[in-house]
This record gives sequence, C-alpha cells and structure tokens, in this order.
Amino acid sequence: MTKETIKVAYRLFLDREASDAEVSVMAQSDISLDQLRNAFLNSPEFVRKYSARSPSAAPAMRSGRAMVHLHIPKTAGSSLTRILAPHFARGSQLPISDGDLAAFAALSDTERRKASFIFGHLSHGIASLLPQGHDYICVLRKPGTRLLSYYKYLYRTTDHHSQKFVGGQNMSFGTFLEWASDPQNGHLNEVNNGQIRRLAGLKMQRDGASDPQLLLAAVHNIASPDLIFGLTEHFDHFVQRLSAKGLILGAPDMRENMAPSPSNLEDALRELTPDQAALYDAFTGWDEILYNIAEQLYFAQDLSQAKAL
Repeated sequence: MTKETIKVAYRLFLDREASDAEVSVMAQSDISLDQLRNAFLNSPEFVRKYSARSPSAAPAMRSGRAMVHLHIPKTAGSSLTRILAPHFARGSQLPISDGDLAAFAALSDTERRKASFIFGHLSHGIASLLPQGHDYICVLRKPGTRLLSYYKYLYRTTDHHSQKFVGGQNMSFGTFLEWASDPQNGHLNEVNNGQIRRLAGLKMQRDGASDPQLLLAAVHNIASPDLIFGLTEHFDHFVQRLSAKGLILGAPDMRENMAPSPSNLEDALRELTPDQAALYDAFTGWDEILYNIAEQLYFAQDLSQAKAL
C-alpha cells in the first residue's frame, strides 16, 4: 500500500488530509486495498461525519423548490418517477435528459421556475439552470446487476435503436461488454462506471476528469444535503423513508425492471472469457466503491436516528 494511496483514501472517505503519523502507521501495516476500504467505511469518524451530513436526512421539500430526479438507468428509477409524480401538478412536471439541457437553458427564468418536478436520464448539475431552490433525488444500484440489467434491456427492447445489434445478433453478455467498449456504439459512458459519471456531473465528464476525480465528486454530491438517495436493493425501505419524511403520501410498492438477481449475475460471469472478465471489472470497479460508500451512508441514518431515540 503506497503512501499516496493512503492519502487519497483519507480525502475520499474522511474528506480531510491525513497526518504524517497516520500515513506512516498505515503504510507500515500489512493491509490490502479491500481491507483499507472496509477500515475507513467502518471507522467511527466516517459514520460520525457522514451521518451528520446525510443527504436523506434532508427535510421535506419546501414550497417553491424543484425536485430533480436523476434517473440512473436500470436502478428502478421508473418506479420512483411513478411514485413521485402524483405529488406535483401535472403542468409543472418536466421530463428531460442531458441532451435537452441547451433548450432548457434557453427558456426564460419564468418558464424554468414553473418546473416543480424534473425527471429523466440526467447528470448532477442541472440545478445550476434553475432560478428556484432544488432538491435532487436518485437511486443507486449494485453495479454488476445494473450492468447485466442494462444488457438485458437492450437485448429485449425492440424499439431501442441498439436492439438490432444486441438482441438481433444474439450477443452474449461478454460479447456485449466488448461491443459496448467501443465509444462509437454509444454506450460506453453508461456501462463504464456510469453511476459515478452521472453523479459527478456533465461538466466533469466533458472536461475529461479521471475516474478517481469522478468518484470524489460523486461521493461529495451524494453526501450533500440537497441530494436524497436510495438503493435499488432496499427500494421498499427507501419508499418508506420518503413517506416518513413527508415527501410522499403512503408507501406504495411500484417497482419495475428489478431483474436480474445476483444468481443470474453469477451465471453470466462464469461464462466470460478472461478478457471479458477484465472488462467487467474495469466497468464496475469505481461504481462498486461508490455503492459501498453510499450503502454505509444510507444505513448510518438509521443508526443516527436510533441514538437520538
């Protein structure tokens, strides 16, 4: 374990610089990267720092603020949209994607202020175009099952332009990974750690930020008080949490597109060639770190609330 890796870990997990003594002690220990990550995620300092800043501890949305749903594909985002939408006037709901931002920015402040619920395949940062206050909301998913679900979606969805390549050519999951790794096929940003990219924001994507930089920005954003996030694997719990906070009425179970299961993923991974497995690891590694941090943050709220009781 290098000293530079340890310093980066302190910035990422604890949002501070490590002292020389801390770096020295950890550098001398025989610890793997996984053990280092788990040590930080389970440290009292991490739990104390982020439970206090917990985004989902944000108060119920105040009048005049827009709710912005960053729909990360294949995370049960369609279900979340259906749950949230009835709580906003129909004329104030705006479906939009990253490709529509220029047109949205061209609207007058008055027109943009009318939007109370904005939703779609968006990246963090759209709120900079809003003249009113805002709250972000999104759902994260374990990257392996999300990637497999994305493949299956393209395989079966006949009205998607890529279905003729994926399903039409009967691509295996491994062949899909190779095909998607070509930027010209239009899916690389989504399959290559797409969750850190969307949560870091379009500007960092366009500036060509490195994966570690994208991860740092994504962690900063999910830990900000203006972002409420849930986990696909604990979707019912998230909906109940939104209800308890007064953000929705009731706690309906409206999940869609929740397959495949972890067992499906295990079967798919066993069929990968070594080169395809390396692609899979590259496409999920940074999102895996993000998800592990998000999971710790998410459940730290329950610990914090329990202590308060």
